Amino acid sequence: MKLDRQEIARYLGYGRTPMPPEVSALAETCMGELERAVIPRSLGRRMAVRRFTEASRDLAHHLRHCEEAVLYAITLGPQADLLLRRWSVRDVAKAAVGQAVCAAWLDQLAADYVEGLELGEGEYLTPPFSPGYGDWSLSHQQEVLDLLDATRRMGLSLTGAGMLVPEKSITALVGISDRQEESCGQKCMRCNKKDCPFRSAD
Repeated sequence: MKLDRQEIARYLGYGRTPMPPEVSALAETCMGELERAVIPRSLGRRMAVRRFTEASRDLAHHLRHCEEAVLYAITLGPQADLLLRRWSVRDVAKAAVGQAVCAAWLDQLAADYVEGLELGEGEYLTPPFSPGYGDWSLSHQQEVLDLLDATRRMGLSLTGAGMLVPEKSITALVGISDRQEESCGQKCMRCNKKDCPFRSAD
C-alpha cells in the first residue's frame, strides 16, 4: 500500500504540516494491518446523465456539458470496519489514525479507478461528485446502490440514516465531457464548502 502521507495528515487535521514521528509510525502500523486484512472492491456503470440532473441543481450544473457519466462504488469491505471497531476499544489514538488511513486509501482507490476508465477520443472526465455534495441529497444513495446493483454485487447497504455499510465505502459519479477543460482530478474544486477542514489545497 502506497498512500500519500500528506493526505493522511490532512485527514488528521495537520493540514500541510507533516505528522509527528509517533503519529507517522502509527499510520504505518495501521496501513500494514489494513493491507493484510482488507480486500477492496469496486464496480461502476456508464449511463446517461438524465438519470441524475433532475435530482440536484448543483449536479445538473456539474454535468452541464455531459451526455453520459460513470457511476461507481468502492468499498474496503467489512474487514476495515471490524479493525476500526477493535482499535477503538483498545487504542483510541490508533483508531483515529486508522480512520484517516482508511479515508486516504479510499481516495487513492477512487483516483485509481477513475484513471483506469476507458474513454473514447475527445472524451474527458469531470471531477467526482457524490451524494451529500451540494444539494445532491444523501436520500439518493439508495438509488445509486440500486443502479449499480451494489447490494448483491458487493454487499453495500444503507443504515436508516442513509449511511453506507460497510462504513468505509464511497459512491460517486464522474461526468464524461467533450471539453478538455472539464478534466481535473481536484475533488474539491467545485465544492462550495470553503471552510471544510478536510478541503484539499486549491
